[in-house]
Formats: sequence, structure tokens, C-alpha cells
Amino acid sequence: MKYDARAVPVVYRKEPQIRNGHRPDGITDIALPNGLAQTAYIEKYIDIFLLKYLPEGRCLTANGLGPSRDWIEIAHGLHTSDKAVQLSLLSLGLFAAGESQHAIQSYCFALRKLQTTLSVPCQAQNDSNLATCQLLSLFEIFHGADENVLLQGRKWRSHLSGLLALIRARSPSAYQSGVSHQLFREARYPLLIAAMKERCRFPLNTPEWRTIPWEKEPKSCIDKLYDIMADMCEILADADQINHCNNSIQKAKLHAEILRACQDLDGSLRSWLKEIGPLTDFHDSDGILIHPASPSDLLLAHMTILYCTIYVVLYSILVSIHDPPLSAVPANINPAPYLRGVANALPYFWGQGAGMSGAYLAASSWGICLHVIYASPNSYPEEEALLEQFVMQQNGVKTVLQFLDSLQRSTAGPEMAHLDGKEGMIRRAQTWMMGKR
Repeated sequence: MKYDARAVPVVYRKEPQIRNGHRPDGITDIALPNGLAQTAYIEKYIDIFLLKYLPEGRCLTANGLGPSRDWIEIAHGLHTSDKAVQLSLLSLGLFAAGESQHAIQSYCFALRKLQTTLSVPCQAQNDSNLATCQLLSLFEIFHGADENVLLQGRKWRSHLSGLLALIRARSPSAYQSGVSHQLFREARYPLLIAAMKERCRFPLNTPEWRTIPWEKEPKSCIDKLYDIMADMCEILADADQINHCNNSIQKAKLHAEILRACQDLDGSLRSWLKEIGPLTDFHDSDGILIHPASPSDLLLAHMTILYCTIYVVLYSILVSIHDPPLSAVPANINPAPYLRGVANALPYFWGQGAGMSGAYLAASSWGICLHVIYASPNSYPEEEALLEQFVMQQNGVKTVLQFLDSLQRSTAGPEMAHLDGKEGMIRRAQTWMMGKR
């Protein structure tokens, strides 16, 4: 199927209100003496964002663990030649500086510029459009809270739907090298998280998409872990089929197939761990939290928390489809140790030296683990307490929790979306575990 990049969904947010007949000064309305001053103004705020986002203000690079350049660094390299990328980064910088009115306006300008670019066939497949979609989705995570609690999650998913459409508008061979390859490989992470939340198959998990973009460059450790996440999405989708199957013979066949797939995925995780070696230990021998000493430390920590998260989902599926239903969870498929692993790791990603990128990398794992725990009330009380208490321990955590709540609501059915409080979270999580949305 051929995808038209011009059909990418673009969702707008409400701009600053007009008061007393006047709109608050926008980015383009600020009186500056010349083009150099305008550039200096923009660069100032983008630098503020980069300093807050990147660990110690440095890009996430790692020797063989991941891509040679972080996607934020790539986007920054594109911003001088693409207005939508520039305005997206500027909106993040303005928010980082506390200028929310101007930030929202810059965000809206970026959306309009992106929409204009996508209407021109020769520009619709530019790499900069991939960067813009990723930046706009990042904006939603940290600054997308809305009076309508469903909108933040919906807009995040809309930006990722646009990102996916843009990727699929080109062939896999278009992502074999350079900026295209680097943006593609890092775009898989948020797209995989979205697929897991939807319990659907990952659209880029075909043999062509898993191999052709890497014909010129070998897969890194993080690339291989994303492949395992893609296989996890397949298992989630198959588990839904069991929940909706009324034919006993067909259900038994599906059950056996899922068990084999789970065993294969467990084997893939073990092989991956053997290849990568020791993962991050988030505390020293005295139990004191450590902090990332370099950007590569944060990348390894990200893989560590993802590894635990995949096992949480894998074991929760095995528990949920067990026939007959389990009265107690056996040790060999108990997700509790991995839930504790995620809970103990979270302060590292919000701590000294991690930057906002730490929160971005860990937010989804936190949300998925809470989802699994709430789907099985009273099954993991200690781990539940650890994950819930974290919100009281760190600055900036509540902002991400708002996003996770909106995302859970926006992927639930209409009868579940507006249920408030912990009871609402539990009912939505139970519905998700049963494959009903």
C-alpha cells in the first residue's frame, strides 16, 4: 500500500485568547532591529531547551549501544533550514523559560508550517518533517495538558500517526543511511509504545522494515531491543484474539501459538542480555542512588528499564491467559521482580544529570507498569506502593503523570474515559488487559 504524506493528520491546540481586542504578542510580532537579532532570539530559547532536555546539556551518544547521534541533536541540525523544526524547538524553549503563551503560539505556527509543507509533494518526504512530528509529540508529553483530559493523549497519538504515515510514504530503502536512517531508527521507540498501548501489531514489523533499513549499517543493541518490543506487540494482539474467541478448538490452537511466541521472546531477551552484558545498577553497594556520569550511561539505563518493562508485559500476559486461571502467580512468570526493578530505577531518570530526556525515556515504562498493576488489583501491593509513591518524590513527575493519565483515558472506550480517581484507572487497566478498548 502506498501512503500519501499529504494525508498526515494534523491536530491543532487552542491558541492564546484575545483579550481586550488584542492578542498577546506572538513570536513574529516581537520588534527586533534586524534578522540577526531575530536569529539570536530564537537561538537563545532553543539553547535553553537543549540545556534542560539533554543530560548535562550533552547529546545521547554511545559506543555501539545506540545511534551515533540523538534525534534531538539531528533536529537541532535541521532547524536552520526548516521553519517547522525551528518553531517546534522554539516552542519547547519558550516553555522551558516559562513563557507559555508564546510557546503555545509557536507550537501552532509550527503545525501550520508543517501542514503547508505536506501539501507540496516535493517537500512532503523531507527528513525535517519526521523531526517536526517527533518534536510536536514531545511537546505534548511535557506541555500538552488540557482542560479536556482526553486531548493530550489524542494529540500525542495524532502526531505519531502522522509520523508513521510519513515514514510509510517512502520505501524501507530510503532509510538506509544518513539523517533518514537515524530519524527512522529513533522514531520506532514512540511508535512502539503507541502500539503497545493499543495492543496492536506494529506496522513496521514486516521483514522488509526490519531488515532493509539496516543493510548499510549494523543494528545496535537498542535497535535489537526495539525488534523484541515489536514482537511483544504481536503477542499482545494475539492475546486479544484469545479473549474474543468462542471456538474452543481454535482457542486452544491460539493458546499454544502464544505460548510458543512467549517462549521465543524470552529466548530473544536472554540472547540480547548475553550480547550486551551487564545492565545498569541504579544504586551503589550502600543502596544510594547513582546518577548518570555521561550520556551513554543514560542510554544503557534506558535499555535496562525497557528490558524490565518487556518482561513485565510478557509475564502479565502469561498470567492472564493461563488455563485454568491461577490462584497464585508462580515464581517463574511473576512480574513482581521486574516491577520492582522499574520502580527502583525511576528516580535515576528524574535525578541529577538526566535532564528532561531521562523523564521522556522512562515515562512509558512507568505508565505500562502501573497499567499492569492496576489490571490485577491487590496482586502486587509492594510494587504498587513504590510506583505510586514516586510521584511524591521528584519535581516534574506530576506533569508526566498527567500525560500518562490522558493517554490511558484517550485509548479507553467512551464509557471508561471519564471515570476519575484510582477506580477509573483500575477499570481502564482491566479492560486493556482483556483486550477491550
